[in-house]
Amino acid sequence: PYEPWEKLTPGSEEYEAYKKERVEVLFRAVENAIPDVRDRLEFSIIGSPLAHEAFLRRDRGTYGMAWAAGSSAPQSGILGKFLPFPFPNLKTPVDGLLRCGDSCFPGIGTPSAAASGAIAANTMTHVDNHLQMLSEASKKDPMYKFLDAGVMGQGYKYLVQGFTPSPELRTDQFVSGSGVAPVDYTATDPNVSERIDLK
Repeated sequence: PYEPWEKLTPGSEEYEAYKKERVEVLFRAVENAIPDVRDRLEFSIIGSPLAHEAFLRRDRGTYGMAWAAGSSAPQSGILGKFLPFPFPNLKTPVDGLLRCGDSCFPGIGTPSAAASGAIAANTMTHVDNHLQMLSEASKKDPMYKFLDAGVMGQGYKYLVQGFTPSPELRTDQFVSGSGVAPVDYTATDPNVSERIDLK
């Protein structure tokens, strides 16, 4: 609950003591599975709803989106028919406006929020464009070699190419249906000015 936090002042002794008290609940739960977890820690920082509110601009320090228990999230789409508490999908009631982050599918946490960004990007343009960008970036410096999707990327492409971009966002280049060649959005494409109205 937010209420015990809202009367505290960040940085005060009372605030720091309450953070330590609340984190003990988590540590005790983890210690049931990893008894020496505290000895293994290399770095630890305790967040609070007030920190989330200040640094992440989250209302009352919350994560994700709230909806009534036993109901589907707003705009959960087809997921609402199969999952008991699905996050909203990326589409909004506004045509062409997508959302991404921890307030929509697949949910809370950095990997999920990043995945929602990739899903939103693949909804807007062909997956080949993303794989090509990753491949090009991986060649810029050995440090970025990990970005090359390789065989896994080709498997991913096989699974999603029929759905990228989303049908309602497809341009004239995609009217023939799913899996067609990706659009070249680079400056090397002689027709790019016609598509993005640079005239």
